[in-house]
Amino acid sequence: MSSSKQNNLRSLQTFEAVARHLSLTKAATELGVTQSAVSHQLRRLTDQIGERLMMKSGRSIVLTSAGEALARKLGAAFGDIDRSLSEVIGRNRKLVRLAICSSFAPGWLVPRLSSFHQANPEVGLQLCMYAREPVLTDAVADAFVTTFPEVPGFWSLLVRREMLVPVVSGRKPDLDQIVPRLITTDLEPARIGADWKICAAQGILPFEIPASQDWLFASHYIVALEMVRQGLGAALVPDFLVERELADGTLKVISDGGVATNEDYYLCIKESRRSEAPLDAVARWFRLQTNGQGKHAARLVDGADAVSATLAGI
Repeated sequence: MSSSKQNNLRSLQTFEAVARHLSLTKAATELGVTQSAVSHQLRRLTDQIGERLMMKSGRSIVLTSAGEALARKLGAAFGDIDRSLSEVIGRNRKLVRLAICSSFAPGWLVPRLSSFHQANPEVGLQLCMYAREPVLTDAVADAFVTTFPEVPGFWSLLVRREMLVPVVSGRKPDLDQIVPRLITTDLEPARIGADWKICAAQGILPFEIPASQDWLFASHYIVALEMVRQGLGAALVPDFLVERELADGTLKVISDGGVATNEDYYLCIKESRRSEAPLDAVARWFRLQTNGQGKHAARLVDGADAVSATLAGI
């Protein structure tokens, strides 16, 4: 490849990374170069095509209409390149990159994963965990489990409705003898403890939350759950994370109620790629799992039924 073509490709790759992150710093980290190198490549690309692709808005970066159009094209093109490489490296084994959040992956997907591999031995499933909702683009993954119910251009399937249940270590004494410290995952100053306050407002706690509540804090459900396991306090966590531990008595519930978050989980696949055999296999398997989940299937359920189903081991 000539040096001019290499430079063009490097400039396009740099722009695609910046457009995806809307951040020079994050793009530089991903590409393993300095921020000044990123700026240099952006200037080179702008000079080559004679169009302004992005601009600053305060401390943020926004794409121009030309930049948005180019970013879409590049995202699809680099996605095609990644898939082609995967097909060559994996020969006849098709690889699907599935982006999935940090709590849903270990709590719901992984315990069921063996059945996917047994049913689809020709499909490799690459799990890409994220903490914040990703941009739905081929450059990130081929399929996504997100809390977005409808995304233009994407087919979606409701996989699971999220219900938070209040749990405490099974080693703790009865709650009528001691009130546990409360672990909250609502950390914004104006919302500290909002999860527990909503639970209390619904009248499903056997105790009142004092105004001077001494909170414990965790930024993610899986961190809060580990704190519960260590006996540090009680937390509200998704029911699918604790099904087995409730069944074996390692954890116990504070009450039989739960809090619906409306942060429900959807499988999303781009409409234009829905018929691809590996993605169709993923979609069919997820549909089979939801059809087999009773009250947790892809249908409307109320909070009480969802928690009852969880505690019953359904």
